[in-house]
Amino acid sequence: MNTHDEKEKMMNELFSKRRSFSNIYNDSVDILKDTESELNRILIENQKELDKMTKDFNYSDEDLKRLKADIEKDFNISIETPETVVLGKASKEIFDNIYNDLILTIIGQNEACKAFTTAFRRPYVVGSDPQKIRNSIILYGSNGTGRHQMVDTMGNLLKKYGLSVSNEVYYLDMSRYQSSSQEILFLQDLYVALTGKNPIVLIENFEEASPIFNRMLTELVLEGTCVLSKRYTLKNNQLVEATNTLSGDVIDHLNGNDKVLVFVSEKNPTKLMDIFGKSFVDKIVDKVKTDKLNEEALVIIIEQLVDSLILRCLNQLEIKLIVDPSINEYLRSIYEPNDGIDSISPCVKKIYNEMVDIALKNDNVDTVKIWHDETIKASFNDTIIDLNVVDDSRAEREEIQKELDEVVGLEDVKNYLLSLENLLKINQIRKQKGLKTNEISKHMIFTGNPGTGKTTIARLVSRMMKACGILQQGQLVEVTRADLVGKYVGHTAPLTMSVIQSALGGVLFIDEAYSLYRGKDDSFGLEAIDTLVKAMEDHRDDLIVILAGYTKEMKEFLEANSGLRSRFANIIEFNDYTGEELMLIAKSIAKSKDYVIAEDALKPLQDYFTIIQNQNDPNSGNGRLARNLVEDAILNQSKRLLENPDAQMNVLERQDFRLGNE
Repeated sequence: MNTHDEKEKMMNELFSKRRSFSNIYNDSVDILKDTESELNRILIENQKELDKMTKDFNYSDEDLKRLKADIEKDFNISIETPETVVLGKASKEIFDNIYNDLILTIIGQNEACKAFTTAFRRPYVVGSDPQKIRNSIILYGSNGTGRHQMVDTMGNLLKKYGLSVSNEVYYLDMSRYQSSSQEILFLQDLYVALTGKNPIVLIENFEEASPIFNRMLTELVLEGTCVLSKRYTLKNNQLVEATNTLSGDVIDHLNGNDKVLVFVSEKNPTKLMDIFGKSFVDKIVDKVKTDKLNEEALVIIIEQLVDSLILRCLNQLEIKLIVDPSINEYLRSIYEPNDGIDSISPCVKKIYNEMVDIALKNDNVDTVKIWHDETIKASFNDTIIDLNVVDDSRAEREEIQKELDEVVGLEDVKNYLLSLENLLKINQIRKQKGLKTNEISKHMIFTGNPGTGKTTIARLVSRMMKACGILQQGQLVEVTRADLVGKYVGHTAPLTMSVIQSALGGVLFIDEAYSLYRGKDDSFGLEAIDTLVKAMEDHRDDLIVILAGYTKEMKEFLEANSGLRSRFANIIEFNDYTGEELMLIAKSIAKSKDYVIAEDALKPLQDYFTIIQNQNDPNSGNGRLARNLVEDAILNQSKRLLENPDAQMNVLERQDFRLGNE
C-alpha cells in the first residue's frame, strides 16, 4: 500500500467514528462561549474520546500530529486547535498520591489528611453538577494545628496532579462583613470567589459575620447556588445594582461553579448550628478535625523549623548557623498544646531577627553557633552574647505594676485589677497543661465623676491584657457618641464598625457612654448599641469594651438597656479623691515636670482640696483640679523668677499657688 492510500485509510477510519476530530474541535470552540466549568467538562469528554481513538488505532501523539500536518497540506486547510488544559483522571491512585504528599507537609495530622483527601475525592465518586457547589467541608480544630496550611497544600496538589487549572485558594474572611450595609462588598467578594479559577474557597470567621450573609452561604451549601435579593450587572468587573431590568446580562443569582467550600473553625460542628442551622450541618458530610500535636509530631515539626531557620540564614544572611540540640529542647519546653505550633514559631522568628542584627552590626561573620543555657546564647568571632528572644510580657507586667502602685488612691480599683490579673495567670497555666480555662467577661463599666482616673486605668487595663496574652495589640481607642453615631440613615452601622475594627486587639473606651441612648425614638443611637453588642459577642476573645460616665446617668442607661447590662459584669466605681489624695497627685504632677512643691505649701494645698471636695460638686475636676493648679503655679513661678533670678528654678513656693481668693 502506497503512502497516499495509507493516509486515505487512516482518514476514513478517523472520520467514520461517531465524532470526528473536526467536530471535537468545533465543539470546543463553541463551548468557549459558555462557562469555564462547562468547557472543562466537554474537554474531559473530548479527551476521553481522543484517548480511546488513539488506543484503538494504536497511533502515538506524534502520528496524530503528522496526520494533522498532512491533512492541512493535502487539502490546503488550517485546522485550529483551541488551547485547552486537559484535566487529569481522578483515580484512586491519584488521591493516594495526594494523601501521601499531604502528610509529608502536614505533620502529625494523618487522620485529618486522610479525611480531607476523601472529601475532595467524594464528588468524583458520587458525581456533581458543575454549575453548583462541588463539595462543602468543615475543617475544625485548635489554632496552630495546620488547618490553613492543609487547605493551601491541597490547592497546590490539585494543580500538581492535573485536577485543577489553578492552585489558588480564595480566602473569604467573614469578619469583614458584620453589618447588613456591607452587602455590596460581600457580594462582590463572593462573586470573585465563585467565578475565579480557584478550585477552593476558604471561609473563616463566619461567627462574626452578619446573619444575612451567613444565610447566603447556607443557601450555597444546601442548594449549590444562591438567589440574590437584588439584580446586578457587571461594570468594570464590579457588581452594580441593575437599573435596566430588561438587560440581558443581569445577575440575579450566584452559581457554585464547581467550587469546594471549606469552612474553617475552632468550634465543633454541632456548635455551628447556632450560626447556620441544623440543615447546614447535616448537609455537610465531610467534617474534618485536626488534633493537637503528639510528641512524635512535635519533634519532627521543631526539626523542620530549625532546618528552615538554618537554610534561611545561609541564603539570606550568608551565615552558617550551627544549632545545638539544646535549642530543640528549649522550643519543646515552650510548646503550649492549645496554641499548637503558634506557641513556638514566634521564638524561631526572634532568633532569626537576632541573626539579622549580628550580620548587620558585625563584619566578617560567616559562622554562628547558638545553644540554650538558661538563655539562648550565640558565639561568633570569639564573641559570646545573649540573644534577646525572651517574652517581653514579664517586664511589661512589672512596669504596669509599678505604674499602678504610683496611681494615687483608687485602692478598690487596683485590687480588682490585680485579682483579674491573677485569674488570667491561672488560666494561662491551665491552658499550658491542656486544661479547660474559666471564661470570664472582661468588659467593664467605669462610673464616677470626671477626673477620677478612669482613662488612666483604662490605658493600664489595655496594656495589662496585652502583657497577659489576652489581647493581641493592647491599644486604647477612646471615643464618644459623635464617633459612633451617624448623621443619616445607613451611616451609623458602618461608622460604628469602623471604630470597632480599629479597636480590635485592644480596648474600646467609650466616654459619656450614656449619651448613646437618648430614648426609644433615638434610632441612630439604638443602631450603634446593637452594632456594639454584636461586635462584643463576635470578638469576645479580641476586644474589651469599657463604658464610662457619671454614676447616676450610667445606672439609668443600663436600666434602659437590659441586654447591654447583662454583658458588663464588672462595674467599677471611681470615687472622688480626698484632699490628701489630691495633694499627693499634685506632688506627682509637679515631679513629672521636674518641679518640687515646697514643704510649707503642702498643708495649705491639702486643706484647699479638702474644702473643694467637701462641696460634693461633680464638676470640681478631681485630678484635673490638681493638674490645673500645678500648671497655674508654674506660670506664676515664671513671673516670680524674672523678678528674682536667684530663686530656685525647680521649686514651687507657697506664693506660687493661688488658693481660694488669693
